[in-house]
Amino acid sequence: MSATKRTYIAMLKKINPSPELLAALEKFDRAYFLDPIFSESYYVDEAIPIGSGERTEKPSTLVRMISYANITKNSRVLEIGTGSGYSAALLSELAQEVVSIEIREELAIRAKTRHERLKIRNTRFFVGDGTEIDNAIGTFDTIFVWGACFARPLLLTMLLKKSGKIIFPMGPAHQQQIAVYFESDDGPKTTFHEFCFFSPLVGKYGTEIMNRDTVMARFSLDDDKTD
Repeated sequence: MSATKRTYIAMLKKINPSPELLAALEKFDRAYFLDPIFSESYYVDEAIPIGSGERTEKPSTLVRMISYANITKNSRVLEIGTGSGYSAALLSELAQEVVSIEIREELAIRAKTRHERLKIRNTRFFVGDGTEIDNAIGTFDTIFVWGACFARPLLLTMLLKKSGKIIFPMGPAHQQQIAVYFESDDGPKTTFHEFCFFSPLVGKYGTEIMNRDTVMARFSLDDDKTD
């Protein structure tokens, strides 16, 4: 039996998303954000190419990462890596505002057009390197990085509100874990969760250090214990 939107939602329900996230998954059809050539894969748990050498994350990974954020209607959210615009659409239903930065202009333009057609009013799109932004953009309750990081993206902490979280995939090129950075009473902390796979982040914490001899040493120095 081929996968349908109904089986897609049933699959993601097993992860136990919040009612708000589940409603967002039901509202926005993943198929709308993807090329028709991949129609047989719209509703299965796999990454799909979106052009410009990029691809989506697996839906189960997307739902897990969003679930770790505990976003509220008052939240301001930043995402590094717009991709197809699907993640920003889901986040738009959970947060007050979503700011999305994409290094590849063609992807950013397509995502913005999709959101305009869907009449999503609380998302903003920018083209640029999300690892090099400064505090002129303001601060956020949650920051998502949709690209594999070989070190914790600590530069982004200056954009993070005191009680906020940065959620990102961290690890070597062949596999990562979902990581959650936050400030605890004992200082900065990073917890590690399910395994995942993302293409390397383009920028300071991804491809720039991917070929250095010190990658594994850098990774071990940045690694905290998993809860």
